[in-house]
Amino acid sequence: MTPKRQTNWQLYTNDNNVLSSSMISWVQEDESLIKRLSKKYGSITLEVLSEKICMHSDKEISKLQLEGNLRKIFLSADRKVVFAESFFSEYVIKKFTKFSALGSEALGKYLFSLKEIAKIRTFISKYEYENKVYTGRKCIYSISGELFSVIEVFLFNE
Repeated sequence: MTPKRQTNWQLYTNDNNVLSSSMISWVQEDESLIKRLSKKYGSITLEVLSEKICMHSDKEISKLQLEGNLRKIFLSADRKVVFAESFFSEYVIKKFTKFSALGSEALGKYLFSLKEIAKIRTFISKYEYENKVYTGRKCIYSISGELFSVIEVFLFNE
C-alpha cells in the first residue's frame, strides 16, 4: 500500500501559509533527502516497489499522456519515512539514458550532480497513509529542456 493524494497539487511559494513551520524546510530542501534523513534517523535504505516503462499522465509536465519510466520507492530507517515516485518520459530518457532504469540507485546521486538538471517549480499536496495525513511535494525538473517529476511524501510531521 502506498500513500494516496487527498488534495489537488498547489504551487508552493514562500508565502503559502498552508504548511506547518516544521515541514517548510523539508518542502524547500534542495539537497539529497537521503543525506538529511540519515542525519535525523541514522541509516536509510531504499526499497524499490516498482519500476516500469508505461504510459503516464502528469499534467504538471505535459497535457498529453507520455511513455516513460515510472518508479515508486520507500526510504526507510527503523520505519518508512518517505514514499517517492519519479517519472521520466522517453524524451527525458533520450537526454540521460540512466533514467530508463535506476533500480535501487538513489535519484539524488544524479539530481544534484548533473549541471543540465534544474528545478523549475514545486507543488504541495496532502496525502493519507495508514490513516494519517502527511505533506507531499512534487518537484518539476528540467534536463536540457525536457521536464520530469519527482514526488516525495514525508511520512512524518515534525
